[in-house]
Amino acid sequence: MNRTEKRISRSLSLQIYYAWIMSQTHPNEILNHMKTLLEDKEIIDNFYMNGSPIDNSESILNEEIIKYSYQLVEFTINKSEDIDKLIIKKLKNWDLKRIALIDKLILRLSLTEMFFFDDVPHKVSIVEGVEIAKIYGNNESSKFINGVLDSIYNDLIDNKIEI
Repeated sequence: MNRTEKRISRSLSLQIYYAWIMSQTHPNEILNHMKTLLEDKEIIDNFYMNGSPIDNSESILNEEIIKYSYQLVEFTINKSEDIDKLIIKKLKNWDLKRIALIDKLILRLSLTEMFFFDDVPHKVSIVEGVEIAKIYGNNESSKFINGVLDSIYNDLIDNKIEI
């Protein structure tokens, strides 16, 4: 997949993961519903306007995009307890429950990709998490997410953590 397709996958992963958290509907069912929605031109146009760096001639329904999105969500759901432990260690005077849900989900997805997807350089996972936070988070989300991800990355390269 190229860079644009990976960004679309990550964005789609976040949306699927958020929908799963809110509804407890199986991610595969959510993905199938989203495929149907993304056949609607108006919905596709809105998806593109939400910061995806693509034009309307590209298809969001590429099988590689869908496969990567689903794998990322599935891994994240399965590894969220381990990932949360890493995040908690980096929160100073703050509780995980107080983090905005969207920020928590972006952190989990980025860290899952960093630790469990060997084909993605760690720094790319960080940059992508920050960029997605700029689109979906609040004004402070990208700074917060960058700080947490960078701190965990530094511990990783210093061999202070493993998962």
